[in-house]
Amino acid sequence: MKLLIPVAAGIEAVVKRQLTLLGYPDTRAINGRIAVEGCSWTDVARLNMFLRSGERVLINLAQFSAVTFDELFEGVRNINWCDYVDKRGRVTVITKTVNSKLFAHHSVQSVGKKAVVSVLSQKYGTLCEDGAEYKAELDITNDVCSVNLDTSGVGLHKRGYRTLAYSAPLRETTAAALIDLSVWNPDKAFADVFCGSGTLPIEAAIKALKIAPGLKRTFAYRQWACADTSAYVLARDEAEQIRVDRPLNIIGADISAEAISIANYHAKQAGTDKHVKFNIRAAQDFKSKASYGVNISNPPYGERLGDLDEVKQTAKDMGKLYRTLDNWNFYFLSPYQEYERCFGRRADKKRFLYNAGIKCSYYAFLSKNKPDKRV
Repeated sequence: MKLLIPVAAGIEAVVKRQLTLLGYPDTRAINGRIAVEGCSWTDVARLNMFLRSGERVLINLAQFSAVTFDELFEGVRNINWCDYVDKRGRVTVITKTVNSKLFAHHSVQSVGKKAVVSVLSQKYGTLCEDGAEYKAELDITNDVCSVNLDTSGVGLHKRGYRTLAYSAPLRETTAAALIDLSVWNPDKAFADVFCGSGTLPIEAAIKALKIAPGLKRTFAYRQWACADTSAYVLARDEAEQIRVDRPLNIIGADISAEAISIANYHAKQAGTDKHVKFNIRAAQDFKSKASYGVNISNPPYGERLGDLDEVKQTAKDMGKLYRTLDNWNFYFLSPYQEYERCFGRRADKKRFLYNAGIKCSYYAFLSKNKPDKRV
């Protein structure tokens, strides 16, 4: 079984490292997806349970050239769908086309669905389609069609703890990647001075406490008759065994009382409320007694929440705050291209990421004193 892990642009290396730590060192990135070979249902369960920054876990069923609809139909029909879909199964076909002769999504979807039905009806006769959903993806890139079955259901960024809405939230998977791209470790202080609904501090606590991101949600494959039911049980048991309890110094701050109320609720839902503190406080007023720490923030964007003058002033304020905390490292995700100039110095590191479809830079302003070797 070959699995594909879709990832957001800019964090492929992060997901590859996460996979290595989970015991999957032999992976490769292809068109924004990480391929994992030689897998089983146990691996499907583990990756859905433990991946912190992957978006989904797909089973790759086939790959073939498709420049005509006849080739597409035959390629999809050659898959033994009965190995996965039962008589009552409800197959939904979704499409993705990039630089290919077949680009009309509705037509690709229709042809793909007809091919799947032709295989299933040959064995089962009349199909009920009132059972579990099987989401089949037809990804046609450079005239090569990859047929994939989505085992996750809703995206893996849906951990299950963030149930209340707040303005411009950061995806949990992206937040986890930002943390992994920083020098933070659980022995040091963590802060987010623009915490909003609390995603970054909560994800930091989830990582430190080794809480499996998928422990409080369900997955599409669990409804499938073809799946090994013991695989989820084993993954769940592993998740409960590796969890730890330890003291943490994690703080989230926001000027909005509503945001802090929501953040506290989300922390309780995530099981991290005893390890994360949220305060109503303006970002520029942040203070800490910790000798060393890391702040990671996703400040308001001019394109989304505020005007450009606010973005400029925020960057200036953060530059001033940085200069008062000699042993702290500051990280900011922002689409504002003049952020470094307003901050008052060049970033030590910078990489491009996408957040909610907006191209952003992830700026790292490291402490004046070098962090210890444990970082």
